[in-house]
Amino acid sequence: MIVDDTPLLVRNVKNILGDRYTVFYATSGKQALHIIPEKEPDLVLLDYKMPEMDGKQVFEEMRKDEKMKDIPVIFLTSASDEKTILSILATKPAGYILKPANQADLLEKISTCLEEAEKAKKGNSNSEDYTHGG
Repeated sequence: MIVDDTPLLVRNVKNILGDRYTVFYATSGKQALHIIPEKEPDLVLLDYKMPEMDGKQVFEEMRKDEKMKDIPVIFLTSASDEKTILSILATKPAGYILKPANQADLLEKISTCLEEAEKAKKGNSNSEDYTHGG
């Protein structure tokens, strides 16, 4: 899922990902928080700087919600200054990508993130099997 307040960026990223993935989008943080529980995306590409509710706030709300807390988030940002990058990393997302996103980098980051999320799910289900005395 793509969450960005810039329609051109949403369209461009959707074009890059559309052949490989089913892509949903939201143009605001509030809209995203309504769509994510309904669509249950495997990953969220989240703009860090948006009006009304920024990416950090959306991410924090996702982490509080049982249905959304384990969905990997990759922040998209046009800010490359150290302070912003450190602020992004402090939230512990699955990653971040500088805008405009390079197609190869975007696809690689998404693929890696989805693989790691799948491994984590399998790891969690294996540990649950042991705790239930199977």
